[in-house]
Amino acid sequence: MDAVMDFAETRRLVGSPFPGAVGKAMLLAADVRTRRWDSALTRLRAEQEKTLLAITRHAARTALGTRLDFAGIRGYESYRVRVPVGDYDSFSPYIERMRQGEKNLLVPEFVRYYGNSSGSSTQGKPKFLPISERQIADQRQSGADALMRTLAWLRDDTFVRGFTLGLFPPTTMKAEGPVFVTSNPALMVTRLPLVARPAYLPDEEIKQLGDYDEKLTRIAKKYLDHDVRALAGTTCWFGALFERVLEEARKAGRRATTVAEIWPNLKILMGGGVSATPYLPVLRTLLGRPDFLLVDSYNATEGGLYAVTDHREEPGMLMLPHRGTFFEFVPLAEHEKPNPTRVPLWEVELDVPYAIVVTTLSGLYSYKLGDIVRFPRKNRIEFVGRLSGCLSVTQELTTHVEVERAVAYAVEQVPCTTLDFGASADVGAKSRYVLFVEFAPGKAPSDMTAFARAFDEGLCRENRVYREHRKDDVAIMPAGVRKLRQGGAQSYLSLITRGNVQGKFPRIIDPLRKDRIDEFVEPQ
Repeated sequence: MDAVMDFAETRRLVGSPFPGAVGKAMLLAADVRTRRWDSALTRLRAEQEKTLLAITRHAARTALGTRLDFAGIRGYESYRVRVPVGDYDSFSPYIERMRQGEKNLLVPEFVRYYGNSSGSSTQGKPKFLPISERQIADQRQSGADALMRTLAWLRDDTFVRGFTLGLFPPTTMKAEGPVFVTSNPALMVTRLPLVARPAYLPDEEIKQLGDYDEKLTRIAKKYLDHDVRALAGTTCWFGALFERVLEEARKAGRRATTVAEIWPNLKILMGGGVSATPYLPVLRTLLGRPDFLLVDSYNATEGGLYAVTDHREEPGMLMLPHRGTFFEFVPLAEHEKPNPTRVPLWEVELDVPYAIVVTTLSGLYSYKLGDIVRFPRKNRIEFVGRLSGCLSVTQELTTHVEVERAVAYAVEQVPCTTLDFGASADVGAKSRYVLFVEFAPGKAPSDMTAFARAFDEGLCRENRVYREHRKDDVAIMPAGVRKLRQGGAQSYLSLITRGNVQGKFPRIIDPLRKDRIDEFVEPQ
């Protein structure tokens, strides 16, 4: 008898404890939620002003609310007159006092949790962003909205008979006096509804592992025979998990060539944090099925989930106007002005780059997030880049989206498959862009010089200033490409994020710090 069994043959997968009736009820609930969401989009101003008034009335008697006369706010116009656009530095004096346990400053209640991140407004120093219980409740609702819309699209009433597998950091709760410092994703994992937990993987021991190489291996070994139907996490880590699952299946003596042979019902990938487009070719190959759905999302610690994929194959993600965040947008050219033009969600113009500004349930009012966005269609938003995260050697301010589109153009001109990439620059009297890229095994460009030339052409197509400064090599030299060794992208990502699966491979690599990636470049 062959010692290696054929893994494609029929086998019984371990399923969740939920009966089929739960799935049917869930699909009915999904239809109700989707209709409520669609209705909110048809009543955009009313829904957003309802959110705004709920936030400001709740905080009317706080220190900030009293100072800015929240009690006198009757709608957006009166709000805009009273409340200026601010950044983290504007709010940090209040936040520091809140972290000592003080109440009634930005919101009336005591806020126990603070999301820790670093940001441009503090020159890279840590930011501690309040996450109130009211925000947590709305984040749970918006997360459910995203899943329910997907189930309604699929017409799937069997989803809960399998498992959702989450790739998230360990639930670290660092006590600092009366409060806890954590990350928003880690906090939300602890707030998973009790009713959903039996269908959620991994177990607590694996979930708390800080070594993500070990975490992926343990997941792959333990859940080979589980009916995994959805994967949640940061998109760029899905491929790493798929490779580990295939490796463990082969070690177990199974002839698996795709993940679909191991998890045949895996059809939903709930990603976010980075654009999904560059990863799709590799995910399709590893998963082995073309009909999976990648649910992309736009979210932040400041307010939670803003928008999500709705599977209509239109550009951008569908806004969530009814889940606790009020949105404003400042034209990019004005974002550094003391009194910039402010545009509410119902008045945005298509294809105009904006700095996004949010008002949240946790006490941030007209807070400049630091992101650049635009609207390719009505009610559909695209993340374009960070105000502080552009690549620029001659004031061309190239965003990560322009880099992605330039790479996509190069791939079209010189066929190949990229696993991951990021752009930096060699800076000198005349600088040049450098693309660090790892290609799929056997799928590198046939002509690397032609690929570099096509990438350069793509940048010229995407960025007018780059094009002008490239003409006749007046200020920028032709772009170059440095090929990363196999596994180099994940190794570099693990280095700069210390293995955190919420980490994202940077599309823009600081030219002053690119020496850290040089060690992963393939020798020429």
